[in-house]
Amino acid sequence: MLSHELRQPLAAALAAIEIQKTSPRRDRQEKARRVIEQQVRYIARLVGDLSDVSRMSHGILDLRRERIDLRSVLREALLMSEPLFDERKHHVSVALGDHPLYVNGDVIRLKQVFSNLFKNAAAYTPIGGLIRVHAELVPEGVRVSVADNGAGIPVDALERIFELFQRGPVRADRQSAGIGLAVVRRLVALHGGSVSAASDGPGCGAEFVVLLPAEFSS
Repeated sequence: MLSHELRQPLAAALAAIEIQKTSPRRDRQEKARRVIEQQVRYIARLVGDLSDVSRMSHGILDLRRERIDLRSVLREALLMSEPLFDERKHHVSVALGDHPLYVNGDVIRLKQVFSNLFKNAAAYTPIGGLIRVHAELVPEGVRVSVADNGAGIPVDALERIFELFQRGPVRADRQSAGIGLAVVRRLVALHGGSVSAASDGPGCGAEFVVLLPAEFSS
């Protein structure tokens, strides 16, 4: 699986490099430059995700915890994901409430969790689709829901999609090694939380729910 995932973007980047070397047309050279940049970014993300999975598997990923308002993390992750939403003309509904949602967590890693969930929603939601982000305080802790009206998930795959190299049957963005959701589950678990997926099946959209322990002031 890894060999295939690396071979594909490398082949695309090498082909684009050849176009840059041989084509005198500036429009083709610019298109080739964009292809190279896109594929190199994908490879870098893939290697980064694999590195994180390896470190977590060996118990050597340290969290830099602090008391944070999770709403600020969600806003930054949404800002990072805006180009993905804009590219596919997604409608994004955000409800974070009027009161702080404090957790004891690692800002960078939690941002990684929600960026991966937003990227996943964007990839599996068709052009012009709806993505909803809702955060609230519940008796169990801080609950964050990321829901979409996209491709959906077969009921028998709801647990399996959090395993390494598992991907949905249909997606708008074919560049996926099936690592992102595995990273999400492991990072959330390191924070003492849980993540789950729900869907009524293919074509019915999906909802991912992250539950983190709330941090209360003494």
